[in-house]
Amino acid sequence: MAKITQSEIIRSSSRSAIYNRRQVEPKKNTLWDSLCKFTTFLIPNCLLSMCGMKSKGERDAWREKFTLCTLIFYACVFLAFLTYGMNTIVCKSNNKYIYSKLDCAKFDNKFLIARGSVYTIDEGHRYYDELTAMEKKNLTALFENKVPECQARFRRSVIERGVDGLNISLKNDQKLTRVAPINFTWADVSSLKYIVINDKVYDPSQNTEVFYSDFINNYRGKDATNAVNDWVPSELACFKDTFLAGDLLTKSYGCLVADFVLYISTVAIFGLIIVRFILAMFYYWIIRSRTKRLMQPTQKKCEMPVIMLVTCYSEDRDGLKGTLNSLCQQDYDVNNRLIVVVADGAIKGDGSDQTTHEILRNLVAIDKNIHIVPKEYIAIAGGSKRLNRAAVIPGTYKYGNKVSKILLILKCGNEDEVGQAKAGNRGKRDSQIILMGFFSRLLFDELLSPLDYEIYKMLLHLHPHIHPAKYEGMLMVDADTIVDVDALSQMVKVFEYDSKIIGMCGETKISNKGASWVTAIQVFEYYISHHLNKSFESVFGGVTCIPGCFGMYRIQLFKKTGTAEYSLPVLAHPYIIQAYSVFQTTTLHQKNLLLLGEDRYLTTLLLKNFYKRKLIFNPSATCKTEVPDKFKVLLSQRRRWINSTIHNYFELALVDKLCGTFCCSMQFVVIMELMGTLVLPAAIVFTGVLIASAFLFEPAWIPIIMLFGILGLPAILIGITTFEVSQLFWLIIYIFSLPVWNLILPTYAFWHFDDFSWGETRKVQGEDNKGHGEAEGDADMKKCKRMLLKGFLAADLKLKNVRDR
Repeated sequence: MAKITQSEIIRSSSRSAIYNRRQVEPKKNTLWDSLCKFTTFLIPNCLLSMCGMKSKGERDAWREKFTLCTLIFYACVFLAFLTYGMNTIVCKSNNKYIYSKLDCAKFDNKFLIARGSVYTIDEGHRYYDELTAMEKKNLTALFENKVPECQARFRRSVIERGVDGLNISLKNDQKLTRVAPINFTWADVSSLKYIVINDKVYDPSQNTEVFYSDFINNYRGKDATNAVNDWVPSELACFKDTFLAGDLLTKSYGCLVADFVLYISTVAIFGLIIVRFILAMFYYWIIRSRTKRLMQPTQKKCEMPVIMLVTCYSEDRDGLKGTLNSLCQQDYDVNNRLIVVVADGAIKGDGSDQTTHEILRNLVAIDKNIHIVPKEYIAIAGGSKRLNRAAVIPGTYKYGNKVSKILLILKCGNEDEVGQAKAGNRGKRDSQIILMGFFSRLLFDELLSPLDYEIYKMLLHLHPHIHPAKYEGMLMVDADTIVDVDALSQMVKVFEYDSKIIGMCGETKISNKGASWVTAIQVFEYYISHHLNKSFESVFGGVTCIPGCFGMYRIQLFKKTGTAEYSLPVLAHPYIIQAYSVFQTTTLHQKNLLLLGEDRYLTTLLLKNFYKRKLIFNPSATCKTEVPDKFKVLLSQRRRWINSTIHNYFELALVDKLCGTFCCSMQFVVIMELMGTLVLPAAIVFTGVLIASAFLFEPAWIPIIMLFGILGLPAILIGITTFEVSQLFWLIIYIFSLPVWNLILPTYAFWHFDDFSWGETRKVQGEDNKGHGEAEGDADMKKCKRMLLKGFLAADLKLKNVRDR
């Protein structure tokens, strides 16, 4: 059977098959590849090589980035067209002279209004001063007006000569130039007490005919089209020809189309904002009240065996100790929980005098009776780094009067890496896969690596009463996260209450709020991302990002059918492990998914494969973490987050099985979020233009109302949820920092689509700017002897018998 490629695994709708391919097929030229070549055909490879992009992969990534940026630019231009250009181009009313806006119109000379039109007056006109003094008066009565129909019906003219005491006679001479018809809005008609008949506007204020008097009194400021149906033709013609003031401003088909697009987009966007707000409130109160009931003393104690996984890289002693202290004091049965720390290589953080391995060994009381030998495993890396080793060290961790069992997994590298600065470093995803893959292979009785078997033995050594295949939950935290004492219990209770929930995140709060202006602008952004965005997504059971710093998943779900019990693998499912273990990335999309935002991609995989189950936000489970306090670090962090978000949204936008239907579906929400993220820079620029034009010109009320809704609803959210007045202060800071969030950070991220490094986020000594998966050569995979569990057990038994002799 043929094996699907690494890229096919990512694109696959099932993300499942695990086969063996004998031959590697050449990469097919896709439509996207052709588009990238077309967009950048003027930029030759030699020029890119001169700019430092020596490898084909780097050049291809740059071309993809340039194409993406071009598409984003076109999307912003299209948004600008919809916002400003469409109304100007397709709506002809913009070229009409409107009575209420004549003051803003530009004329070569002074103007007057008469006989349904606008006229300009030459300065040499003999009545120039008198006429310019009455610019916005209807001067029809000053023109000689002999209407045959009036003579035939009433034997005389029906209009009073003169206007406001000015009694002169005007003719169409060379010094009065007709410009264009004059148009009146309904507001103009109402204020001037004019009458409308068949979309024509009439000024009967100087009527002298009794026949029209009652009609005029009854229909001033109104539409009288139906009221004149009983008039004889001469009566109607006389009225129309005598009192014509102009045209009623009506919308052309182009204007109707422009309005339709405006209102549809307004309803869609503002409707989504309102619905998101209402559902977020509903979820917040429902889930919190349920959680509080679950945590009552009368409820039974949590019995789910859980792993608390800490992945670390270059954190200092204080950061690691704070995290381990918080996990050690969790209000959860110590016999049903185990701390597992995976150190991603022998890393010495910038400014530190100890490696992460040394810090962990000093913090943990290691079991001296265990002989520690690094064991081989297959890592998520290419070349010689495909083979890695890790030491598995059991022990205990004590904080105050609390003692917890702990297992250290210290990645130390293969024999070729001895003495290198980042020996054993394979990335956070590799650290997660060590445990995830272990449970998957254990549950499906597949071949285990020597490291897998060592973990199996140490788990039994630390908790003999729990078989490793019985662990149900895995709490994942970063090594700089302080978990609140009841967080684990809060999460497990929700898992036990609803078996459809397979993953959840709690609320992450900022511990260094006042460290700098950089931390200050992040406080409300964190708050709103949890209590509005994640609460709303939880209604659909589809939280799109469970943060790696604080999230919990089901390893497996135990279900009973009668007297029989079976398990449904979730985090340990081969579909998840297969796609999450991909290490050969060839496209920009794959690299952004797997190298920058592994936590979000794990959430995406769970949504794609378990779309009938739930990923939720639990506001009752909280933790604290430190956020970047320097702008360059924030810039680097958000570059990774924004780019990862865009590519994961694109993955989810293609999944049509998410909760809901059409515009009331999670798929529609994801598409809207994707489009909104791409045009963020244009949106904030348009917001600035909108605010400026509101002061300088006539306000555009619909966009202004939407703007106040977007900024005002979070203030209401604060009052309904936290009741913390201090959050209003952080809201004000957040509003003033919107150009940073919506312009600077997205624009920087877009132009760095092809940057897959962690940048300023994690600095280590001996940094070589290479990724953790980059290596040349081939690994000697024979050193990693894999066997079934029963094979390892038989080998251990045989060795024990030999020793006993």
